[in-house]
Amino acid sequence: MEVIRLLIDGPLSGVRNMAVDEALMRSASDAGVVTLRFYRWSPGCLSFGRNQEAKGAYDPAAAAERGIDVVRRPTGGRAVYHSRELTYSVAAPAGTWGSLRETYRRINRALAAGLRELGVPASCTRHGPDDAGRRRAAPRPTPRACFRDPLPGEVTVKGRKLVGSAQWRDRGALLQHGSILLVDEQHVVDTLRTNGASPTTRAGPGGIALADLLDESPPGSTLPDALVSGFEREFGVQVGRGALSASEVLAADSAESRFADPAWTWRR
Repeated sequence: MEVIRLLIDGPLSGVRNMAVDEALMRSASDAGVVTLRFYRWSPGCLSFGRNQEAKGAYDPAAAAERGIDVVRRPTGGRAVYHSRELTYSVAAPAGTWGSLRETYRRINRALAAGLRELGVPASCTRHGPDDAGRRRAAPRPTPRACFRDPLPGEVTVKGRKLVGSAQWRDRGALLQHGSILLVDEQHVVDTLRTNGASPTTRAGPGGIALADLLDESPPGSTLPDALVSGFEREFGVQVGRGALSASEVLAADSAESRFADPAWTWRR
């Protein structure tokens, strides 16, 4: 692999964003294409992890009343509210950068390197044994927000999660995507819960956003440019601007119906 294709999209709906990410994963599977994508969301959107239990825990009517989209991601993890953030995704053939764990670690290391170019003291939490000598297991995908709990390998500042990421592998390809918070609005996740739903585990320290760390938000392309630099250094490749192919557009168009289907969004 010599070049990573770069896509930078304007704000799109949650359904379209997930459909495009899945189409990129299929290109990685079918044609070996490696893509780094940055995008935003409009309107604001609550997303659930692939296997998260959301039915009965979140209120779709409350989201609709506030003009908030709801979508289920193809990847795992827990609920995230997408609004004032920059989202990244990486699609590549499985094994391009090693095991699932190693790929996760390297992508997050690239993100942290790019953020440090902006003066953000970002680092990745360590993989390895916890205080009891055992590897820390990922928590079961409860209704609580993704940014409550930093996990091994994730991008943090001062022990608080700055980038929340999730990964999926299928048909010989991987998709990893995640949110880089510009402003921390993850409290919205809890406001969309049903009255009877309550967290099942202790709350973590909460996330942290670039607004908490920088005097002003990075303008325009500054943040994507810095992140691209981090990827180029981490993987030793060029990242070159590209566009969706005609076949990828068709694949995304086809995938939209599934991501828009309540039977998928509220399947569990």
